[in-house]
Amino acid sequence: MLDTSWLERLELFLWPLCAALLAGLVLPAVGVHLLVRRASFHGIVLPQFAAAGVVFAYALLPWWIETIGLGGLTLEGALHDPHAASTFGLAWGAVFTVCGILLLVRAARGSGSEVARAAAGFATASALVLVLGRLSPVGRGPIDALLGGEVLGVGLHEFEVLAAALALSALLLAWFGRDILLASFDRESARVLGLPTGAIEALFQGLVGLAVAAGTLTLGPVLVFGLLVLPPLAARPWVRSMRAFVALSVALGAASALLGEAAALHWDLPLGPSVVLTAAVALVPAPLAARRT
Repeated sequence: MLDTSWLERLELFLWPLCAALLAGLVLPAVGVHLLVRRASFHGIVLPQFAAAGVVFAYALLPWWIETIGLGGLTLEGALHDPHAASTFGLAWGAVFTVCGILLLVRAARGSGSEVARAAAGFATASALVLVLGRLSPVGRGPIDALLGGEVLGVGLHEFEVLAAALALSALLLAWFGRDILLASFDRESARVLGLPTGAIEALFQGLVGLAVAAGTLTLGPVLVFGLLVLPPLAARPWVRSMRAFVALSVALGAASALLGEAAALHWDLPLGPSVVLTAAVALVPAPLAARRT
């Protein structure tokens, strides 16, 4: 337990706490759309691909600076510049996430179940993280912290990157949400109405990739796939409309972030896993909703 007052803890860990709360507000809404599209396993696999992209960015950084350059920074300067490191990691995290999406979509056209495809993708991405981590110039410390959900070192620059990415993803989801749902469930009707279904699908996959990559870069894969999957699963038995589904999922995500943060600060626990375990508690009343119906 930290030997400080609650006010001092909030001041000390302001940015990681704000980052986790922001993720709790946005990622469950993205997870709702994955769940209704029967692609909820993507919420487990894609953060691992994003983590592989972030680790790959660190491994690539020496060659990139020597060959292409990064704003005139040296390797040491880039590693100590949170804005440069965040932007570079986000870019490669997004690339790997989109590649993961394309692989899963392509695999869906073949044989095998969704569970098997997701398991294969998760195994592949996890192996990539471990192998690429050995090539990283920053060592295993930051990578282990990222994978373990130890995100209390998030600063202002990392929060700014996360806030910009999640705000854009949320805005696109709110603006095009109905079109995304229609193109997902009734592609022929969407075409009759003149909707560009291919562009809408690309837009959705892009905003998922952006949100997952930014969340993983800042908060780690554990917290990201926990918030993508658990609040929507907990909310689904209690709602009868899409609007209520999104609203309850977001409320559960925000509550999980706040309560998980309080537990992490009080008992000196890793922030990411604390939030995820809090979100898992919301699944407990689900059988009561099933009995009610």
